[in-house]
Amino acid sequence: MARRRRLAAPLILAARTTNALLAGPPLNARATRPCFAPATAPAVDDETDFVSADDLEREAFAEEVVVRSKGPTAAELRARAWFEAALQEAEADYPTRAPPVALASSEGVAALERPSVVLPSKKQEPWRFTRLDDLWRCAPTRELADAAPLAPSDLEPWLPADDKDEPVAVLVDGVVDAALSKNLGFSSDRKSWVGSIRDAPPDVLKVMGPLHASLPEVVKEESIPQRVSLGGGALCGLNAACAPDAVVVWVADDADALAVADAARANAPDRVESEAACVRAHVVHARRRAKGAQHARTVISTGAGANAAVRESFVGFTKLDRFSALTNARTTCSVGAGATLTHVLDGNEAEQAHIHHATAVCARDGAFQSRTLSDAGALSRVCVDCDVAGAGAFFDFSGVQLGGSDQNLDLRTALTHSSPDADSAQDIRNVAAENARLVFKGRIDVPQLGQRTNADQLCRSLVLDDGAAVDAMPSLEIVADDVKCTHGATVADLDEESIFYLESRGLARADARALLIKAFCFELVQKTDDMLPRGTLDRLDAKLLEFEERQKNRRGRYSSI
Repeated sequence: MARRRRLAAPLILAARTTNALLAGPPLNARATRPCFAPATAPAVDDETDFVSADDLEREAFAEEVVVRSKGPTAAELRARAWFEAALQEAEADYPTRAPPVALASSEGVAALERPSVVLPSKKQEPWRFTRLDDLWRCAPTRELADAAPLAPSDLEPWLPADDKDEPVAVLVDGVVDAALSKNLGFSSDRKSWVGSIRDAPPDVLKVMGPLHASLPEVVKEESIPQRVSLGGGALCGLNAACAPDAVVVWVADDADALAVADAARANAPDRVESEAACVRAHVVHARRRAKGAQHARTVISTGAGANAAVRESFVGFTKLDRFSALTNARTTCSVGAGATLTHVLDGNEAEQAHIHHATAVCARDGAFQSRTLSDAGALSRVCVDCDVAGAGAFFDFSGVQLGGSDQNLDLRTALTHSSPDADSAQDIRNVAAENARLVFKGRIDVPQLGQRTNADQLCRSLVLDDGAAVDAMPSLEIVADDVKCTHGATVADLDEESIFYLESRGLARADARALLIKAFCFELVQKTDDMLPRGTLDRLDAKLLEFEERQKNRRGRYSSI
């Protein structure tokens, strides 16, 4: 027994040391700069002039324990080095920025400096289907190449389809370009304001409350727990630290529209959308031959009874090497009582990596409508997190993923019904061709307070090739006992009878398949047809025809009936 007790002490010490080392990425003791050092790196006090023999013995023992107990993998070490390089640029740049942006940067650096920060890893469920090795291939810092300035004609395909006097904020390499933008500032009736956060008047920043400088919603993860499940804490903090600018879309309260809606709800319990005039805004994130990382930030706030629609487009104007550029975007939305907000996300950055985290909070009787279209990018990951925080609120989500040519498209939603009498509806369509890997993971949480919740979630997928794959993971976590919640997922190929019917009407097989795929996707795309830029529908048509042109001559699969 004595011998066993003598052996137990080193084993317990080894276990405790291992747990302490692997609990999270340790930080450098220097206060000037956060550092994601390897787990074997000892913490050294700058004021210490010498290292004792006991310290050396403890360090050697710790290194031995890490080696014997599966220390950090090569991928985890690459992630730490990647974040460290990105933070070095952020720390050197943010003191020269305008006060709101500098404050956000300092808070973002502070968030990543905390020992509790968790970096993306394959060991975490939210990142299990994401190709992180390709993500770390992208340069973590901005690399601006020599290029001619963009002209207004270059942006015409991404502007509104008509010539309405709607505000358009154009960001070039992450910074608002006043020359390319139009109708920024206050509207004629002073009911809305759109522009750079650098130019936002104090009244607008004050009214935005917690969205001021886009800080707490990024840094404080405890406000919406689902952020942890989406796995975006570290990248959201990096966005706050590195974003050189931010676009603010602010819409004031509409007391008259709110009063009318309240009166209508008193007569009929069904949800009533705001009848206020819709404020439309367009945000274009343009990459001007810029390699490396681009951190885009958008803050949207709609007052009580307001009605707004905001479209975000990500555009690359030159063909870059595969995974030579990364876009790390963050959108924070606040929907006031009885307000309606429609947010449309559209991207066209081919062969690049795109990470986007969108967060929304809906107040009483508010409605948040989210529309996502993912068809470009070698690696795309879009996460939508909504907290239905007020009674009678509504969340409506439509997502389309169209992937081929070894693309990895990942769409995730996290919805919390934290108040009673709230509704939600989610409809997702996936089309996977060639060697594409498409992922959808949706989670609906209904705590005890979410009584009388009505939530629907449906994911439908088409797999067009044997090399393509779709992972659909809808999920429900319900604690409340008075709810009506459904979820489902389907995966199939195109119906041969439908193809034969169209062929019998004179269509070629490739055209028939493209038409069926288009009908499958565009049922959701047409919900925001008036918000899509001019070139989106043409781009989707071209991609569908490209699929069929590549596939129609393959042996045995597309032979005529």
